[in-house]
Amino acid sequence: MTARATTSAMVPAFCLMVAIVYSTPGAVMAKDAPSPKLPEIDGVRLIHVEDPDLGVVAVEVVVEAGSLHDPPRKEGLADLAAHMLLRGTRTRTYQQIMDQVNDLGATLDAAAQKEFFLLSGDFMPRYQDRFAAILADVLANPTFPADEFEQERSLAIEDIRNVRNDDAELARHFFARYLYRGHPLGRPTRGYLSALAGMKASDCADFWRAHVRRGNLVVVLAGAIDRAAAERFVRAITAGVPAGARERQDQPPPPKPKGLRILVVDKPERTQTQVVIGRPSLHWRSPDLFGLLVGNTAFGGTFTARLMREIREKRGWSYGASSSITAGRQFGTQAIRFFPANKDTVPAIEVTLGLLRDVMDKGLEPAEVEFARNHIANQFPFRLETARKRADETLADVIFDRPADFVKTYVANVRKQTRATVNRAISKWYDADDLVVTVVATAADLVPELKKLPGVTAIDVVPYDTDELPPL
Repeated sequence: MTARATTSAMVPAFCLMVAIVYSTPGAVMAKDAPSPKLPEIDGVRLIHVEDPDLGVVAVEVVVEAGSLHDPPRKEGLADLAAHMLLRGTRTRTYQQIMDQVNDLGATLDAAAQKEFFLLSGDFMPRYQDRFAAILADVLANPTFPADEFEQERSLAIEDIRNVRNDDAELARHFFARYLYRGHPLGRPTRGYLSALAGMKASDCADFWRAHVRRGNLVVVLAGAIDRAAAERFVRAITAGVPAGARERQDQPPPPKPKGLRILVVDKPERTQTQVVIGRPSLHWRSPDLFGLLVGNTAFGGTFTARLMREIREKRGWSYGASSSITAGRQFGTQAIRFFPANKDTVPAIEVTLGLLRDVMDKGLEPAEVEFARNHIANQFPFRLETARKRADETLADVIFDRPADFVKTYVANVRKQTRATVNRAISKWYDADDLVVTVVATAADLVPELKKLPGVTAIDVVPYDTDELPPL
């Protein structure tokens, strides 16, 4: 086998929305503003967006338990358990599940993220009952067979090893681990090779029993399905799921960097480096988030942003340079990325730190703020152009506790940001001194120069193929 146990190579739309969030918005409403109140069907929350002209129905069955719920020394279990759901039930083998879904012209995929795992796919309305029967069996009767577990674990291990062949992905992977070292957010959703090696099929079964219950499920249906059919579908697929309350797991505050802490991911024979610089940031309900959204877009969120102009246009050091704000339910992450040649890496880091200091001290210019406001507001309709996208925005409201009127008030909240509110948010949430820097490079070529950067408090070097990080 060369692919994970899915009937489609497509990544669920919501997974993409959550995992890759460049200058995405958060709510600025009061902390106690209500989140969406979803209708419940026999204890299961439903998100339904009808589009009779679409011709297909997109479905996501979301379980609010992801890699943040992985037990100690079993990192990667949520992702493995999600994929194992498709590996066989009491009445269907893995191959039968795949064949029956394909016979319907449907898809069915599995994935995990930090906060949740999900089954997602699509089907034609005329096959609703047949598709629901398959999905109901997968949810209620998975058997987690040992032989299929070995296949799935092998694929999970292959996924981890494949990351090592992609320098950009490797940089993102180690940046998150180093920034959140010692914190649950620092555990990769894919897991560690050492953790996967010790897992058993029974661990997946235990995870499923612990977290798959009606109160912990959200079913998303978008497309050619009316409300009555949507409710019937939910009842059909969850009839065998046990009752139980919703599960929410709060995390402790993440550690804050002290000084400039650098991790060099040592990979032989690199002529180009991958650099990620950042720190913990704000959550979706922060009153500063729309101000920071506009400010970060002006600083590093477009091809005309200040960071891009200085790194790419003026100096030609990197084809791209971006700054992202990824918001979460309790806190988020700022990450600045570029990929210069070896000789330009340290100068590019120095310029970036100088740009951060300059924008914190002097703020953005009125024209920069106006351009960023217009850019964000004008791009927003593309986030709502399909029924599935609209449904996934509601799902994001639920997962991240965004206020119920988030989408409705989005453009107005962007447009009301002034230069003063934007610069105030930047001065509060940007930092040029206490940061984590991750560099994928050949260590011997760069470490001597990196040590000369002002404010460096630590430089750690790890092999690119390691699971281990230096202790705190």
